[in-house]
Amino acid sequence: MNKKSFKAGLALLTILGMSAKMEAQKKNDFNNPGLTHYLNDEHTRYVSFSGYAELWARYTQLNPGSLINDQAKSDVSDLSLRRVRVKMTYKPTEKLMFVLQAGTTNVNMNAKASNYIDLLDAYAEYAFNDKIAVGAGRSTWRGLSRFTTGPLNTLLYDLPAYATSNAGATDYTVRELSVYAKGQLGRFDYRLVVADPYTMATAEPKVNVATFSKNSPGKDFSGYFRYAFLDKENITTPFNSGTYGGKKNVLSLGAGFDYIHNATWHKDFDNNVQSDDMQNYAVDLFYDAPINKDKGTSISAYGMAMYNDYGPNYVRYVGTNNPATSVNATQASLNGAGNAMPVIGTGNTYYVQVGGTLPYFNKDKKNLQLQPAVGMQLSNLKGLQDNAIVYDAGISLLMNGMSSRLTFDAQNRPIFAGDALNKGVVSDRQWQFVLKYRIDFN
Repeated sequence: MNKKSFKAGLALLTILGMSAKMEAQKKNDFNNPGLTHYLNDEHTRYVSFSGYAELWARYTQLNPGSLINDQAKSDVSDLSLRRVRVKMTYKPTEKLMFVLQAGTTNVNMNAKASNYIDLLDAYAEYAFNDKIAVGAGRSTWRGLSRFTTGPLNTLLYDLPAYATSNAGATDYTVRELSVYAKGQLGRFDYRLVVADPYTMATAEPKVNVATFSKNSPGKDFSGYFRYAFLDKENITTPFNSGTYGGKKNVLSLGAGFDYIHNATWHKDFDNNVQSDDMQNYAVDLFYDAPINKDKGTSISAYGMAMYNDYGPNYVRYVGTNNPATSVNATQASLNGAGNAMPVIGTGNTYYVQVGGTLPYFNKDKKNLQLQPAVGMQLSNLKGLQDNAIVYDAGISLLMNGMSSRLTFDAQNRPIFAGDALNKGVVSDRQWQFVLKYRIDFN
């Protein structure tokens, strides 16, 4: 056998070997082999690639006084990229894992100078056993509630407003530099995180109104603890599923906390600067179960109660993927520019959502079905006279499971104006309509 024939035969054997491995792999929602290359025959070592992209087409009734490039606007329609993510997971041994993720967020018509791919996650994890694993780096590993890190699959078009309420204040795109421990003990799982919060505040302290401090805060201590009454959930990644679409039978009760010493500050009535601790506590319940597996019908429900203490009268207004650039101060509401609304503050916040999948259009192909859902967030905040209530109603067309879906959402939010005591009262309500397409690859 000459050298050329030997090399050709070796190449053929390699290709056949790779094909055999690909055929043995679990297929994704598109019925294609997963983007995982196994490094051993036991499939315990691998390198895998995954990611997703979300495109928004949106119509928004803007808050009073909103400006787009210095032009007054009462409403706007726009296209944007809500999120784009590309992730690599490398598991060189049975105990060691390394994760890299890059992406971009909120690329809209106002983001002309920020269309770049950013490093989001870079962390390593060592698993001693199922009961304990430790990791370190920059990641979304954190505690408090089920959706604090963002869910894998949202039941509605996006995260609940409260879920990432500190984004850009103590973290970077919901990421912090942290050390964490996690594990699963029977039906109980946990995560404990110690992180260095980012300091992004620029404002001076206000009288009797807490804001994030420009001083160096303490460590960010957080944790989340969960008990699975039915099927156990995967804790390989920091993300929790917003819905399984009836693929699992889950009833999980969770509780968590998030604490930062000297996170905020304010001035007392004698004009002395006082530091405040951030103390957040939450309890939540998640249920997801099939109704009829042959037809593809299922139900999903989630409820959450949270107590937040950021200091006196703290309220944070956030506009997700905000289409406005600024606001005319003489006409502005307390909400500020664009689609901003109160998402969190000192006080109590409650959230509930419910939805489910309807029967397959074609139960033989099992790749096309509707998923309606509704959600409501109610916040009773000390800095507002009236409750802040946000309503969502939407429906998704699942074309290849959760990996290719088109979602329509209608959201109604409150507009707050200051009263005589400078406490917010609801003066109006505005709508936002979003048509989102999301595609996943894995």
